[in-house]
Amino acid sequence: MAAHRIGVATVTRCPPTAARRVRLKMSASCADDSNDMADVQFAPPLQRLASPPTVAPVPPPPPPVAVLPPISVPAPRLSMPVPAVRDTSNVPAINFQDFLQPAKVEQRPAKKSKRRGRKLISILLLLGILGGVAYYFRNAPAVQKLLGHNQVVKLPAVPFVRPGVTSAEYTVTLSAVQNGVPNNVTTTVMEDFGAGLGQSSTENQIGGAFTSTQEIRTRESVFRPGEAFGATWTRQPRVPETPSPYDVAEYIPMIDDIIDQTMRTVVKPNRSKATKVDGVTLTSLTYVLDRAKVPEIAPAIFAKVPWLFDVPNATTLTVSVTYDETGLVRHLFFGVDPPQPGTGIDATWVTSYTLDVTSLNAPVTIPVPLDVVDVPAGTP
Repeated sequence: MAAHRIGVATVTRCPPTAARRVRLKMSASCADDSNDMADVQFAPPLQRLASPPTVAPVPPPPPPVAVLPPISVPAPRLSMPVPAVRDTSNVPAINFQDFLQPAKVEQRPAKKSKRRGRKLISILLLLGILGGVAYYFRNAPAVQKLLGHNQVVKLPAVPFVRPGVTSAEYTVTLSAVQNGVPNNVTTTVMEDFGAGLGQSSTENQIGGAFTSTQEIRTRESVFRPGEAFGATWTRQPRVPETPSPYDVAEYIPMIDDIIDQTMRTVVKPNRSKATKVDGVTLTSLTYVLDRAKVPEIAPAIFAKVPWLFDVPNATTLTVSVTYDETGLVRHLFFGVDPPQPGTGIDATWVTSYTLDVTSLNAPVTIPVPLDVVDVPAGTP
């Protein structure tokens, strides 16, 4: 029996020729097969598929990247480790007694620190010696010249001739101590000697308290603030018995009035220098005198400031004077040591006197008051 596939069904055909002895048997089987074929259904014929669309050919893949062969790095050659051999032949052996009670090691300071200390001490000693020598010779002419203090020309043997002074402006300061409290009086003066006019303003300081007064002088009258009398100024006649020391040009002294001939021959200045200010040569002299000897060696100073010699416990008197080419004093200072605290009860000790001349022969303006009230002479 041969079998053929048609679609999805299978058909079995009986052979046309067969032995007679098996005809009946085969016919029976064929009949059974024909009955089976009657139930078979054939599938519809397969449809012809359409041809696929034409597609552009795929580009060939890129050539493979050439891979460089690895570079062979020679492996480091390791040498055989050399064992460290410690030489203990010079190490002293320790016994059992030293192990139980180790000996104390004496620590000695380094020699370098000793040398540094000695060097520092030597430098300090050298600086001290140099400082002492410089202090001892500080007033020598060579040292003064080295410091820039020019040597001053000696005062002339013939006194200066006093020049004419038409106007002046200056300040006078008296410094004092009362029961340990400063008590200072500063007076600013402006004088026109040709017109006979003068003006002064005085400021008083007692501790931290300050008061001030003002005065204008003519040849006939004295003007002072008059608030207490219901006017701006008071006017009172001048009394010849009480003249003002500022009215005369001689209040500004000459250098010969301070450093007289006796003092020149006995005492030399401790410091001196000459400088130029606005084209004017100014000469400065400084003296440090034994106050007990001043009446003998400097009688002119003793006569000018006798109250400086009333201060107890004062041992020195410092004199500083500056004068110009004509001999007129531009700066003058007298000072003594202040008294010890508690010296004298309610006593006022004047310790210094200062005169500073700010201008000479320059125009000054002094207004004369008009809104005045007349008061008797001597009214404060």
